[in-house]
Amino acid sequence: MGFSERYLRPAGVAPAGDWRVKQYQVTVTEQPIEGAVVVAAEAYLPKLMPASAATDATPRVAFSVLHKGVDAVWLMAYAWVHGEIVHSRGASAGLDAPTSFTPLTEPLIGCVWELPALVHERSSWVRHGLQPEHAAVDAYLADVLPEGPVGGP
Repeated sequence: MGFSERYLRPAGVAPAGDWRVKQYQVTVTEQPIEGAVVVAAEAYLPKLMPASAATDATPRVAFSVLHKGVDAVWLMAYAWVHGEIVHSRGASAGLDAPTSFTPLTEPLIGCVWELPALVHERSSWVRHGLQPEHAAVDAYLADVLPEGPVGGP
C-alpha cells in the first residue's frame, strides 16, 4: 500500500443554523474543491450539528473537514459541546454525484489526512475556549491550521 500526503486549506467560517463552523478542505492535489460541492457541503452542515446542545452553554462553534478523496467526498463536522467535548457526525457523497450528501451510518471520525485538523482544533479550543475566563470565540475561529501538505508521519 502506498502513501502520499494530501493538501489541506482553511476555507473560512460558514453558518450552520445557530452554529459558526470553521471549515477546512482536503484534496488529493492542490486543486481546490469545486464551488458547487462546497456550496452543497455548507448547505448540509446544519444536518450534522448536534440537536442535544440546545441547553448547553458552550458557544455554538464547530469545525468541519470537506475531503475530496479518490473514492468519495467526505464531510465531517465536529462541534464543541458541554465545554470540552467534541461531537462528531459525518456525511459522504459519491464522486459521480459529489453534491448529494447522505449521512454516514458508521461511527467514523476521520482519516489520516483529516486528523491533523482535529489535533490543531483541540489545542485551539483549549487556548481560546477553555483557558480564558470567557471563551474568545472570534480568536478561536481565526486560529486555523495553515494551508499545505498534510497527513505525513
